Amino acid sequence: MSDRPFHAPRLRTILLGGSGLLGAALREAWSAQPDIELLPLSRAELNLTQPDRLAETLEAIPFDLLLNAAAYTRVDDAETPGGGELAMTVNGTAAGVLASCAARHGARMIHFSTDYIFDGSSPAPYREDDLPSPVSAYGRSKLAGEELVLAASPRHLVIRLSWLCGPARPAFPEWLLSQAMTRPEVRVVADKWACPTWAPDLAERLVDLVRMPAETAGILHFCHGPPCSWLDWGQQILDTAAAAGRPLQTTRLTPVSIADLPGMAARRPARSALATNRYEAITGAAPPPWTTWLPAMAGLPAPSGNTDTPAVG
Repeated sequence: MSDRPFHAPRLRTILLGGSGLLGAALREAWSAQPDIELLPLSRAELNLTQPDRLAETLEAIPFDLLLNAAAYTRVDDAETPGGGELAMTVNGTAAGVLASCAARHGARMIHFSTDYIFDGSSPAPYREDDLPSPVSAYGRSKLAGEELVLAASPRHLVIRLSWLCGPARPAFPEWLLSQAMTRPEVRVVADKWACPTWAPDLAERLVDLVRMPAETAGILHFCHGPPCSWLDWGQQILDTAAAAGRPLQTTRLTPVSIADLPGMAARRPARSALATNRYEAITGAAPPPWTTWLPAMAGLPAPSGNTDTPAVG
């Protein structure tokens, strides 16, 4: 008998959208894992605006898992002539082709979706089995992608996210701080509610999720509660930045209605918080509150250590 140590096969994982906010977090967390071989594919290598060419590329690559973090996310542009068709091509048709290719490989696909597949009329956080009813072209394209991915294989997983942010790319926290450092007044929407999602935490927890003995498939919600408005979220970021001595021109946000903001061609769901009960039941731990990362959101060093929150109920 050989005395060479046994090495389990590495999980060969294709990553799409690796240059985006979520993709960068996935690339950092997953590339550090010794049991995962991460294969980031650029847009030049796999262009989702050309769905008819995807299968040929993927057929030549052996893989066990496909992470699709690529998407058309220009919500307002999707309402313009041609924008809706492009959103549907990337978020809908291409996602379905990827899912079918993965199924033919005997591989799984993890596809990322959005709270915008709901209409925002529910006062309670949305659960995975609540009926989708998107109110924008972007939301309709993401819902089409979900349906095509799940129809391609019972092993595929769709993870819905909301208000994604993280250090890799500018998002709401960076916009807010840049405004507060240069303007005496910053107006922020007070009548839109959801939950932030800290991309690095999601990426790390997803590694643990795919290592679990039983595969998780279907639809899964992930975000960091509790629900808040853009105004509440922004004010806590500013309070944290001010307490740390950041040079701000204003420390008090001005509330406005989303209807008062110019340039909003697309309707947004007013209340689209996501319930994470299924994630908690699967993992035994609730996602930490978004306040955990307030220092990082305010441009300060992020906290370290175990941030797991035991599941309740």
